[in-house]
Amino acid sequence: MSSSIQPRRTALLVIDIQNAFVNSTHWGPSRSNSSFEANANRVLSTYRLLVSSTAENSSSSHKIIHVAHAGTSSDSPLCRTSPGFKFQPFAEPLPSEDVIEKNVNSAFIGTDLEGMLRRHFDGQPGKLYLIGLTTDHCVSTTTRMAGNLGVCDAPNGEKGEVILIEDATAAWQKSDDGFDAELVHSVHAESLIEFSSVKKTDNVLDSWKVWLGEPRR
Repeated sequence: MSSSIQPRRTALLVIDIQNAFVNSTHWGPSRSNSSFEANANRVLSTYRLLVSSTAENSSSSHKIIHVAHAGTSSDSPLCRTSPGFKFQPFAEPLPSEDVIEKNVNSAFIGTDLEGMLRRHFDGQPGKLYLIGLTTDHCVSTTTRMAGNLGVCDAPNGEKGEVILIEDATAAWQKSDDGFDAELVHSVHAESLIEFSSVKKTDNVLDSWKVWLGEPRR
């Protein structure tokens, strides 16, 4: 499916952009991708224009689903009662946007995400975009499962597309003497090529601007 041809249905999955990840060394001594927040914000803002462009229809062609990780331990920074559980301000869901909670790395386990996506794509091949945190844990696991489950594919076998916007994700160095955060990020993003199309924010936004009838960069 060409990126310049607008599919009938798309979805954006925004994974775990929560306060516990802001300036936190809980996850490691350093984080990759200093442009994460800016890129994720651009992706979300532009995609919301796509949603509003079809808002006059009874069912929008484009859907945003936010994922929140709810830690099961009371001392987890992502525990539901912790301030870290809340979404970061720039990624706060709008009232019209769906929110699901998960307790494990994959957003498909213990949730209705697969059903939500299949109902949204309505038997047609679709495109699922993924952004969020962290590249090597919840983003990676969810991307792999989306590819394995074929959630974007039509029942007749026509293929949709899972798209990881890799520079709208980030990862952490695991220890002071561990692999560099940028290396962790890059290796895990590269490994997802078998399960998704791995793209940059600018490339994805260019295709969306074509759909919106706006000039490219």
